[in-house]
Amino acid sequence: MVEPVRFRYNEETGESNAFQTAPPSAEAQAIAAEAVNEHRALRDLLVSHGVHVTVVRCDERTPDAPFCNNWFSTHPAVAITDSAGTRHAPATLVLYPLLAPNRRLERRQDLIRMLRTKYPRVVDLSGYEREARFLESTGSLCLDDANRVAYAALSPRTDRALVEHFGRELGYRVETFLATDATGVPYYHTNVMMFIGHGLAGITLEAIDAPDERRRVERSLVAGGLEPILLTREQAAQFCGNVLSLTNDVGEACFVMSATAWRAFTPQQRDRLAAHGRVLCSELSAFERVGGGSARCLIAELF
Repeated sequence: MVEPVRFRYNEETGESNAFQTAPPSAEAQAIAAEAVNEHRALRDLLVSHGVHVTVVRCDERTPDAPFCNNWFSTHPAVAITDSAGTRHAPATLVLYPLLAPNRRLERRQDLIRMLRTKYPRVVDLSGYEREARFLESTGSLCLDDANRVAYAALSPRTDRALVEHFGRELGYRVETFLATDATGVPYYHTNVMMFIGHGLAGITLEAIDAPDERRRVERSLVAGGLEPILLTREQAAQFCGNVLSLTNDVGEACFVMSATAWRAFTPQQRDRLAAHGRVLCSELSAFERVGGGSARCLIAELF
């Protein structure tokens, strides 16, 4: 997790993130303080339930740095089988190309050095920024690690060819599709309309307009043994897709989400979530309103 410093509206991301709202300038100081308090409360909630958390402080030049899951991902050592045979990939760090120039500053060398002590293999895709091609880590990719499937909703921040590149490097089959909100705008990140974990798949299937793509994605999820929770576009707008599944230090399954998302789930959906893991929810309205991201965006997993 990356604790905010002077959290604020990022004008460079607003055009492609329909969830962001620019606040009045008079509220800037209060929003920054609110974000710090919300971030610390989420951190403390995770720690109190046995989740090991590493926290660093952000660079003040990077307003979106708390959404730290967008510039890197980590992956444990794995055997990858493809047309060339089977190869062993050591623990891997992937670096990603980001659309907004001021977000690229989040890829700090001090943090990369820290991560490389645990992840000796580096797959660096960040150079594709020079070609204006982007893939924003587990914002763009919703990963079914158990079945080695990467789901991706295509958008200005999610390039199909880079999704396929990721799949080849990490040994994932890829499922790409187009998903739009009620106004026809593509979701800026897959993780606002979809989550996977602990036997569940929350997904806004109604947002996948093409029937063949919708059927293909649903079949893939069911074939992977995942129980679908069907989300509406209205629920996606309340961050019900922005949920992260974690396992704490005693092996307990957890679902991390915002209070906004929890309130928007139906009673039946809440029961299904609780049957698969402990629900941890925290108030994150400053990040949701001003930054257009929620709980899943604030946490990058260290496998």
